Amino acid sequence: MDKPKATGPIRHLPNIASFIRIFGTLSLPFIMMQHWEIPVSIPFLRAEGPINVPWIWVIAFLFLALTDTVDGKLARRLHAESDLGAGLDAIGDAVLMVTGATCVFVYFAENIHPIGFKFWFYMFIMVQILSDKIIVFFISKKRFGEGNMLHSLPHKAFAVGAIIAITLWAFARAIDTWSIVILWAIMTYAFVDELIYLKRSATYNVDFKGHGLETYPLREDKS
Repeated sequence: MDKPKATGPIRHLPNIASFIRIFGTLSLPFIMMQHWEIPVSIPFLRAEGPINVPWIWVIAFLFLALTDTVDGKLARRLHAESDLGAGLDAIGDAVLMVTGATCVFVYFAENIHPIGFKFWFYMFIMVQILSDKIIVFFISKKRFGEGNMLHSLPHKAFAVGAIIAITLWAFARAIDTWSIVILWAIMTYAFVDELIYLKRSATYNVDFKGHGLETYPLREDKS
């Protein structure tokens, strides 16, 4: 027997968790500017001495990232899934990743000056994260009459990788180019994968967990 959908104020708990992530993200630049740091000696990260770890910022970022898991689990447990909730979840992810990565880059990345290829490549990635989700939204709106953000496995892999990378960047006060390139490659693959799904699928599923090249109901015209 299926569990009945939650009613009353409790049904809004998943969306509240998403709103906490979205609006809580606005505090990250403020926390970063306060320079609440503690010196930590980690020989394999920095041989010349202790590094100043922004511990409050790291804790706040990880807490906000945790709400991404909380809102989804609450929605499934309460049977309160909705297109609004899925959209808020995707928007919250993008806002948190872009803001968190930008904070780390602006305040803790090494070799920012002079501004060169690394800086502009990083800014390009920030713009691409947001623009990719907007493109997917409008393509799904055109094809299925309903615009929203897909939750594909490659997209989730990028989100997890970004959380880990941003935390390490803030902790180590350095951003390695190779880590940026890997994240960009995962994100680009996720975007292409979702476009394949939207192009070939006969049905729209905002919680799409598969892969664009896997088996699913194909459109009749296969176009």
